[in-house]
Amino acid sequence: MKMFVHHNPVELHFGPKSFEKVGILAGRYGKKALLVTGKQSMRKSGILDELERILGEAGIDSVIFDKVEPNPSYSTVEAGADTAISKKCDMVIGCGGGSAMDAAKAIAIASLNNKEISSFFEGETPSKAMPIIEITTTAGTGSEVDRYFVLTNPETKEKNATGFKCSYPAAAIVDPMLMKTMPPRLTAATGIDAFFHGLESYVSRLSTPISELYAKEAMRLIINNLYEAFRNGKNMEAREKMALASTLAGLAIDISRTTLLHALEHPVSGHLNAVHGEGLAALSLAYMEFTLPLCPEKFANVASLFGEDIDGLPEQEAAMKSIDGMKKFLRKFGMDIGLRELGVNEDMIDVFVEEAGKSPISKTNPRPASPADMREIYLKSL
Repeated sequence: MKMFVHHNPVELHFGPKSFEKVGILAGRYGKKALLVTGKQSMRKSGILDELERILGEAGIDSVIFDKVEPNPSYSTVEAGADTAISKKCDMVIGCGGGSAMDAAKAIAIASLNNKEISSFFEGETPSKAMPIIEITTTAGTGSEVDRYFVLTNPETKEKNATGFKCSYPAAAIVDPMLMKTMPPRLTAATGIDAFFHGLESYVSRLSTPISELYAKEAMRLIINNLYEAFRNGKNMEAREKMALASTLAGLAIDISRTTLLHALEHPVSGHLNAVHGEGLAALSLAYMEFTLPLCPEKFANVASLFGEDIDGLPEQEAAMKSIDGMKKFLRKFGMDIGLRELGVNEDMIDVFVEEAGKSPISKTNPRPASPADMREIYLKSL
């Protein structure tokens, strides 16, 4: 067994009604919170109003920054940091899906380090950040329990990921009751993102026995519960198990990162503003076919999780059954799609290969990928 180090400092509050604890948690850090969220859904669902109410009852003022777009940009983070500074906020509370939570981490850093957020994707290390509380309203990214955040350069459209000790949330709230209003397509897309967090962290070169346990349980829960959450969003048992799966997958990628699949997808959603989970679905089969020869035992285990019959099969054949399981799984949600359906054409692929190759997570894949390999995966995924 290889040597490893495990560290995750996030105080996790999980389960129904855990949302009600946000006032107590925020009270540890001051009297004024910057609430970082998207442009509409949190207000429409009533979650933002409820958050303001709970904080107000705890004696905490709210400053709302509701400018976060899907695939948030450097400029959005700079605007959020300016608001936090000018309003003299004591903490940042991210509320929403991965975009809002990632933006909250970046704003917390940009507010205290007197440098543009772009510098922290170019080798700079921040010395501090404002206290961060994350409240997830989707079962997808796991950003509430890891240090990483992904932002888009508005000039180049490149999506870049980074993370630091100071970008760990101080506390995370995972309340499945906040997820019951997610529409079916969003439920599927975020759930598939969480599945690939599990799969990629499981096969990653950085995996540990702990991350593998998190990852396998996350995949099992998603395979057994995502369709019910998609079909009947008011099924709170399915929602709760999906919330747990997403959190476990987030803990897994905090340890062992994602891999080549996420590196390949980021240019797709960065340039085309495509839904991240849909981009992953489109690329997944070619990615799995490319990667599995180097870790067939793990992909055979994934095939078993899908319920594929692998008894008596040679290891490589058993591993290939994971692709059959994935095809059937994606078909349940209408996510058996190609990149063309997301707006990708062959003319874009050279730029995508260049950007994916620069991503650190492309290096965590068990099978190294050359530019020609990445190009082939894109072409097979069209």
